[in-house]
Parts: sequence; C-alpha cells; structure tokens
Amino acid sequence: MELAEIARPAKAKSDQDDAALVRAAKRDRSAFAALYRRYVDRIYRYVYSRVGRKADAEDLTSRIFTEALEGLENYHEQGTFSAWLFTIAHRRVVDHYRRRRPTQPLDAASEIEGDRPNPLALVVHEERLEHLATLVKGLDEEKQELLRLRFAGELTYREIGEVVGRSEGAVKMAVHRLLRRLEEAWGGDDG
Repeated sequence: MELAEIARPAKAKSDQDDAALVRAAKRDRSAFAALYRRYVDRIYRYVYSRVGRKADAEDLTSRIFTEALEGLENYHEQGTFSAWLFTIAHRRVVDHYRRRRPTQPLDAASEIEGDRPNPLALVVHEERLEHLATLVKGLDEEKQELLRLRFAGELTYREIGEVVGRSEGAVKMAVHRLLRRLEEAWGGDDG
C-alpha cells in the first residue's frame, strides 16, 4: 500500500454551495445545520489530530461551531467558508494548548467509526498508521499543521494558504515536498 493511499484527502466541497448555505443561514439560523453536517467530521478529525483526546476534540468541535454560528453575520466571503471555519478551529486549538499542556500532539485520527476489515488487515493497517504518525511527529509543528489541514481537514491548497497566511503555490509546494520527504522516509524504513 502506498503512503498516498493511507492519507488521501477527499475532494473539497463546492465553494458556491457553501456561499448559498451561508446566505441561507444568515437569514435563518436553523439553515446552519447544513453547514454543520458538511463540516463536522472534517473539523473533528482536524481537532482530534491536534489534541489527541476524544473528549477534548468533541468539546472543541462544539465550541468551534458555536463560535461560527455566532460570528456568521461577520463572515463576508472574502475567502472560502471552509478556510474561515478552519481558521476558527486553528485558533481554538491554539487557545486549548495555551490553557493546558498537550498529552499527545498527533495521533492517528482513525478513531472515527467505520467498517472494520478482518483482524489481520486491521493490525497491518494500524501498524502503518502508527509508522506514519511517527514519521509525521518527526516534523516541526508548522509542517505538521500543513499536513493536518490538508489531510485531516481536507482543505484545498488555497484554503490552507488562507488559514496560514501563505500563497496557494507556496502551500502546494511545501505539502508536496513534505509528502516526498515522508515517502522517502517510509521507503527507507521499509514501512
């Protein structure tokens, strides 16, 4: 199994659909539920990959969506909704770490329930995820954050650029270099 197969992001949702949902939610707060359903799993995976504890990830995810709903009137579509939402998530996680020390900075965000393969396949998959997590933990925090936003958050390069204050091209190049570096380390370790 290739490294890319383990952590491949899903195709990003349409920005136009998001814009229509945001306009509807500004008129009727109950319409925010559609945005919540669209992003809750992505936000949770991103937050969980940062904090490593299910209870903390659930609490922070709840706070992020509450803050987004309360701040929706101030959202002016100067970027994408997902980048705006992940910027809130990024700030909440930073605040979380300011208040307490991290227990695990990155964990294989595989606790999200799903269909389980046979036991041997599950063991092999878990070992590969652990190996990948070990390689990622060897990167500095800024590089880990780029990977979290791309793979746990499933953001586009443009959206990541909006969150971290870099150009789309710079983010794309950085992520590709990181993936090449991880692939080389993966191959060199016979992972």
